[in-house]
Amino acid sequence: MKIIHYHDYDEQLLVQKLPNGLTVYLQPKSGFNKTTAILGVNYGSTDQSFILNGKKVVQPAGIAHFLEHKMFDKKDYDVFELFNKTGAQSNAFTSFTRTNYLFSTTESFKDNLNILLDFVQIPYFTKEKVNREKGIIDQEINMYKNDPNNQAYFQTIRQLYPDSALANDIAGSSKSVDSITLDDVELAYQTFYHPSNMSLFITGKLDPDETLSWIIDNQARKIFSRTPRIERINNYSATLFEAVHTDLMDVSRTKVSVGLRGNDQVPTGRDSLKYEIGLSIMFDLFFSENAIEYDRLYHSGVIDDSFSWEFENERGFHFAMLSGDTSQPSTFVQEIKKIIKTIPDKVSGLQDEFQLQKNELFGNYISMMDSEEAISGQFDGFLGEPLTIYDEVTILKQLTLKDVQMISERFLNHLSIQVEVIKNHQ
Repeated sequence: MKIIHYHDYDEQLLVQKLPNGLTVYLQPKSGFNKTTAILGVNYGSTDQSFILNGKKVVQPAGIAHFLEHKMFDKKDYDVFELFNKTGAQSNAFTSFTRTNYLFSTTESFKDNLNILLDFVQIPYFTKEKVNREKGIIDQEINMYKNDPNNQAYFQTIRQLYPDSALANDIAGSSKSVDSITLDDVELAYQTFYHPSNMSLFITGKLDPDETLSWIIDNQARKIFSRTPRIERINNYSATLFEAVHTDLMDVSRTKVSVGLRGNDQVPTGRDSLKYEIGLSIMFDLFFSENAIEYDRLYHSGVIDDSFSWEFENERGFHFAMLSGDTSQPSTFVQEIKKIIKTIPDKVSGLQDEFQLQKNELFGNYISMMDSEEAISGQFDGFLGEPLTIYDEVTILKQLTLKDVQMISERFLNHLSIQVEVIKNHQ
């Protein structure tokens, strides 16, 4: 096994790529009693169009999320019951570019590890089960349609990336889900659920050699097809115009979301992490509760405790979103835009504030190092090199205000802005 050392934290990451293509990452944590494992698939909602072995394939929106649901639906057993019997907590989720299956346990680690690998790698699909799942997911889609926060989020993304896979909800629409066939499900699985397109990350209480031997034995019992040749299609043409879109829903206060689409080229690997951390600090300097601009907008009643920002940087796209409830939607939008325009000129003068934000973020990372779930959530094995929470802290330590200024200018100088407003019917 290859060993990556994090000497400053007395930690190490052991890496082994198996003959079938599955990459295994093991991070033992001395003194921990719990073990957390994540089996990740480099496949999400934006992968509905792709070129497979030279032929273009277009699948219904929501297929990745649909497939995640189907993995738990077996012929003669319930996956969650298997995990429950061993005392483990299990879950799964689909994002724009990933599907993750995970469990945490303090006992029967080997049994749970085999359950995880087997239920994901041994599928059971039938036409009847596919059709039955459609009704279940349709209920989920309709539930989110009645959630104003969810609608504000996805409507903003839809405006930022029109005519692309990002314009669809992760779960798809009732119409797209209804069109999913057994052939669609089987093709999606055979294409993206090959071990070469997956990674297994385990941290907490574990013996690396013993754990790896269990994984090797499990994989040796299975036969996988040849590695498919996949070319992903990222159709994210730039939208440089600005627009405001309004929807009516049953809300007590107007909700506003300002979407900032980055049209600059994001670096890869560790430099991608530096880019993310730099922008996170930039947003905190101007929009966190400690920021002068936040304080001004809060005390003038333009924003309240519901205000927040987030930044997404994933395969092929990146965007930020600033949102909250307000009784002054027009002023909300004007003020956010005004602050954004001043950031390149003001950020260089915030050395003291930068150091405070940096220290606070560092403290958050140190706290997360005591949580297997947090360590697992920060791990990324699909960026060409494994990136861990320890890499993030190292990058944060080295980050300067000049770095933040350069990263900010890079993002803000190639920006598209879209606004989503959700107000009451009356």
